[in-house]
Amino acid sequence: MSIHDQAHELARMLNHCGEYQEFLTAKNRLETDDTAKKMVKDFLAKQMAYEYEKMAGKASNDQEQQLQKLAGVLAVNPVAAQFLQAHIRFQRIMADIYKIIGDSIAEGMDIFEK
Repeated sequence: MSIHDQAHELARMLNHCGEYQEFLTAKNRLETDDTAKKMVKDFLAKQMAYEYEKMAGKASNDQEQQLQKLAGVLAVNPVAAQFLQAHIRFQRIMADIYKIIGDSIAEGMDIFEK
């Protein structure tokens, strides 16, 4: 089996895995609740901005506290909470896959470190 065939097989497996199916179900449910959808979009945008600031060494405690407050508000909304939990679980799987692949080719990528 070629590497491309294996990549397509991995894509099929991801498409059918429980975590992705739960994510899609939660996403579809979120689409029907405008309030929850707006809250989640706002939270994810602020979270991404915070992460960029953090990588640049410019993140503030105020930003972190604001995110924590928003997360608390989202936790009370079952549609938003379900979506975020499903989103996190699926992201974890994807991060694991990226790490596995990255680790397997790390030796070839060390040229950038020299």
